[in-house]
Amino acid sequence: MKSSSCIYHRLSDLLETHQQCVLATVISTQGSTPQKTGSSALIGATGLLAGTIGGGITEMKIIQEAQIRLKSKESGLFSFELHGKIENGSESICGGSMQILLDANPLLHHTVFRQLTESLKNGISGILMHRIDQSDPENIEITRYWITKENDSFFSGELGKAVDLAVTKMLHHPDASCQTISMATPELQRNDLILLENILPKPKLIIAGAGHIGQSLAPIGKSLGFSVTVWDDRPEYADQSKFPEADTVLSGMESLDKIAIHNDTYLVIVSHGHKSDAGVLKKFIGSDAAYIGMIGSLAKVAQMKNSFLENGWATPEQWNRIFAPVGLDIGAQTVEEIAVSIAAQLIKVRNRKLVNHE
Repeated sequence: MKSSSCIYHRLSDLLETHQQCVLATVISTQGSTPQKTGSSALIGATGLLAGTIGGGITEMKIIQEAQIRLKSKESGLFSFELHGKIENGSESICGGSMQILLDANPLLHHTVFRQLTESLKNGISGILMHRIDQSDPENIEITRYWITKENDSFFSGELGKAVDLAVTKMLHHPDASCQTISMATPELQRNDLILLENILPKPKLIIAGAGHIGQSLAPIGKSLGFSVTVWDDRPEYADQSKFPEADTVLSGMESLDKIAIHNDTYLVIVSHGHKSDAGVLKKFIGSDAAYIGMIGSLAKVAQMKNSFLENGWATPEQWNRIFAPVGLDIGAQTVEEIAVSIAAQLIKVRNRKLVNHE
């Protein structure tokens, strides 16, 4: 599993405004667990602030422990066996085990988290290394590094060949899974755990169409961790005040040139008519977008397909990548239901893409 950058954006915001929180991170798992290595949550005095480490009983216990350590500023490493019985409501029954780190003072690593968020803003992925010294169980010490291709040599050799090889592999395969390495150094009486967390910039959601569906889809896309851009060829519709969640709002056909499509871009075409839809699709159908979906009836989609193929605007292979009609078939009727069906398809494609790269 790759780690989402969203939790670290939120963490940086909290640290910038001097709000106290505990960072909980799943360090390792075995068997069936509600979340996997690299999953994180932020916990404050009032409870869960963002993210999740799986919910249920285990998360409740972690929140309670985090709130205690919020005051003591003492970090800790906790193991949970999820082998309970269903008749015992106070036990987790997933069947596996989890090891969870509670960082009670993430402010100590504010500089690292700031470096991370700045890199992600510039579209640069990297590895967040958590080095956990557990030689004294009562006093867990955490050291963190933010590693990109530009600075990957600063610790070379210090942590051993296994870590060096893992970092090199992950830097050249940004979609690689998180990795935990146990490293004992008897001469220093240290027993370290190294978590290498691959952090990717937010995937981009381009919504071509600022009508009702676009207005419903934008906040959902934002909540799912996308960087959201809304475009419409009508300036009166492409209004930032109508899209407070959107990172960017663009208007006019010429502004399509400002939209960069990469393999982490998801394009949803829901404009006000087939002519506008066709113009957007024609421009981006040959891109390496992770997803292109277009709204329309079966009849409209069939006519547009014929037009694109007959005019040489797309190859059959390019057309077959298009999700049209857009969205999962859930029998959606209302605008809100259509937006949900599109969001569900985005999640399905994004998660399949992640799994295929693990």
